[in-house]
Amino acid sequence: MQSFSLDAMIDVQTLPPTGALIGRLDTSETERAELALRFGYLSVDALGADLRIKRAAKGAWDVRGKLHADITQACIVTGDPVSESVDFEIEERYVLASVPEDEIVVDLGDAEPLVNGCIDLGEMVAQMLALSATAWPRSEGAPDNFRAGEDGKTHPFAGLSSLKSPEK
Repeated sequence: MQSFSLDAMIDVQTLPPTGALIGRLDTSETERAELALRFGYLSVDALGADLRIKRAAKGAWDVRGKLHADITQACIVTGDPVSESVDFEIEERYVLASVPEDEIVVDLGDAEPLVNGCIDLGEMVAQMLALSATAWPRSEGAPDNFRAGEDGKTHPFAGLSSLKSPEK
């Protein structure tokens, strides 16, 4: 099993023509701190992924695996820390950005283009983390609804509502 870091770029020309490259992507404390800053999390306490990279067809490679992370975000209501364990199945396809004119091009849907002939494993894992984390985290004690501002205070334009003509 091969080890990868968050800056891993896998040149598809080095991949076995048959079979798969199997590896594990692990992150350092510095890389996790940078991801927390990038995505607005309070912290990324753990992040790793077990990956399997295999040629799917001519000019196409599949990356499959499982991502695991422990993150802490701020509650959207109270700002309190909300911890979450993330387990996410990775299924991504990478393709050559261009093919020769004499080849038939099949639309591969949501496939990602290679970057200079490489699969950017670190960026893929980072994006998968952002997609799999809870978008609007709420702490257990957060109220279901709230209003901004103070209740009962009149504002400068409160009297204008009395000037509205009644609807007919």
